[in-house]
Amino acid sequence: MDWIDLAEQAIEAYGYWALGALMVVLAPETLMPFAGFLAGEGWLSLTWVILIGSLGGTLGSTLIYALAQQVGEERTRLWLARHGKWLLLREQDLSGVLHIFALHGLWLVAVARCVPSLRSLVSIPAGLLPMGLGPFVLLTFLGTLIWNILLAGLGYLLGGRWQSLEPLLGSYAAIVLGLLGLAVLVFVIQRLLNQWLDDRA
Repeated sequence: MDWIDLAEQAIEAYGYWALGALMVVLAPETLMPFAGFLAGEGWLSLTWVILIGSLGGTLGSTLIYALAQQVGEERTRLWLARHGKWLLLREQDLSGVLHIFALHGLWLVAVARCVPSLRSLVSIPAGLLPMGLGPFVLLTFLGTLIWNILLAGLGYLLGGRWQSLEPLLGSYAAIVLGLLGLAVLVFVIQRLLNQWLDDRA
């Protein structure tokens, strides 16, 4: 029995409380289709499944936002200046990320809720800027709500076949992680090449 099975058993046993608590730390793809299936079976209300799941996901992202805000931009820049070279990062990289986020942060926060890995990462620049807590929470909740409506709704409609979503969602997550990994690889190669050229100059 894996942790997903344990999480599903917790939802069956404790309902909305377990769903809300688990969604603080788990990806919606892992639980919302199952919760939608339970709603279809009459164990839970689909409306409350979507609402509670979205509140839990929003709380999880807001905790990351609050941690980034507590660390602050100044301390992050200081850390990058001292230790960033070991990760091939520079203080200017943070400036670039924050600049992009300052221009497009509102829609990035909302859209990232539907993208594995990015949904957590996007909370960090939002907290460092900082983006106002109100807009961050509102956009995070709306993005999470839309994604959970899709996931729980599919689980509800598919009924006993809700597990057929797992390979599709797994492939989606794998593609996203693959693209992120490729982006990181390109960044590392480019940064190493630049350092090599600088050393030869």
